[in-house]
Amino acid sequence: MIKWTMINMNLLLMFLMIINNLIFKNTNNNNNYNNITKYNMNMELYSIQSPYIKNMNVIKRGYHTSLNNNLIIVQKNNNNKNNLEMDNFYKWLVGFTDGDGSFYIKLNNKKYLRFFYGFRMHIDDKVCLEKIRNMLNMPSNFEETTKTIMLVNSQKKWLFSNIMTIFDKYPCMTMKYYSYYKWKKAMIDNLNGMTYNNNDVLNIQNTINNYEVMPNLKIPYDKMNDYWILGFMEAEGSFEVIKTRNICSFNISQHQRSIETLKAIKSYILTNWKPIDNTPLMIKNQLLKDWDSSIKLTKPDKNGVIKLDFYRMDFLYYVIIPKFNNMNWYSIKYNSYMNWQSMVNIYMKGLHKINNKDIMNYIEHIKNLNKKGTNKINYNIELYNNIINNNKPLYNKNYTYRTNSIIHSKNNITGVGVFVYDLNNTLIMTFTGHVPASLHFNCSKHEIAKYIKNGNVFMNKYILKNILLD
Repeated sequence: MIKWTMINMNLLLMFLMIINNLIFKNTNNNNNYNNITKYNMNMELYSIQSPYIKNMNVIKRGYHTSLNNNLIIVQKNNNNKNNLEMDNFYKWLVGFTDGDGSFYIKLNNKKYLRFFYGFRMHIDDKVCLEKIRNMLNMPSNFEETTKTIMLVNSQKKWLFSNIMTIFDKYPCMTMKYYSYYKWKKAMIDNLNGMTYNNNDVLNIQNTINNYEVMPNLKIPYDKMNDYWILGFMEAEGSFEVIKTRNICSFNISQHQRSIETLKAIKSYILTNWKPIDNTPLMIKNQLLKDWDSSIKLTKPDKNGVIKLDFYRMDFLYYVIIPKFNNMNWYSIKYNSYMNWQSMVNIYMKGLHKINNKDIMNYIEHIKNLNKKGTNKINYNIELYNNIINNNKPLYNKNYTYRTNSIIHSKNNITGVGVFVYDLNNTLIMTFTGHVPASLHFNCSKHEIAKYIKNGNVFMNKYILKNILLD
């Protein structure tokens, strides 16, 4: 009996190992390094192989899975929400409201003052608004057209007990901070019995969203947090693939009146977000060297719009994407993000340099990342995985994206740049030419050229080359 039980246990263990291999591929495969769709515990998020489990939500992220090429935002059972999840959702909600939500008031025919909080969005984001309504237990119905959907609540007691509680704890970070304060003050006064005539209401309506800075209040940027940034980015962010430069970028845009908000986001990210632990040493050193310039704040355009621009590929790959992959998304912007993320991975591996019809078609197919409605580009997991799993990377995982681009820009790379090695012949940094190398080492470009030519040890610890060693 004991022997038979042991046999059964061994068979069971073998079965579990087979299933595990079907679900989670070995991420140590050198042909699939640094896949940015990885989740915790080195599990690949979108590499489910087994036909028997394709309809299971295998990895418990709680908000997304993908079935049959379509991105699905999963509605979880609200009864199982924990405090951390709800706090993170509230932070996200405030950021999303800062971008796409509104506070306003109306006076009906009976001079009864009504207060409103809610969203008017593209119909594609119905699932997002359903999630908001469910998470808040909001007693509201949707108003839909063929292109838009609106979710609004005007029950003062519910707003006072729920929305005020959230927005007092997690404040707005844009000029909407002042709108909320004026809306909140008017509601409290009204709940305390204050009445208004038409002129009073018109005055409140005209001032509540006029972007006026209130001298006795200051936007508490020190309350900035990860989930507020994600929510705000889902509302105001835009993803781009720039084929002419073989790079990806994303930006958050605002009117210049909100420049301090964008500065606060930049400061928070540069202070609190770091490269992931498995970032190759040379890339990590270069990231830290260029850290303060990794995010660019543009000048206002003719309409007064400014952008916070994230454009450096290594920064996106090793800092931004790992952070975003570990947070819960709620809007249709996640579809754009996954298309964009797949392109970052294709570029980082150098697969765009391969003369492959599938790859070229994929790049062309998802170039318009931010479209909605009938023109929306759905994220195609199967096609993406086919590209990643069946094409060997051209780029070296230990080099920066710029270094790899330089190396593969010409057949003969002699003279293209300056490659700096330690005394063990390990590549530790690269430069596009003699001048940037001389500026880094605080010497003349002629001295750089001399050490490249004679092969002597530079500064007692470096070997300089104009060619990449095998």
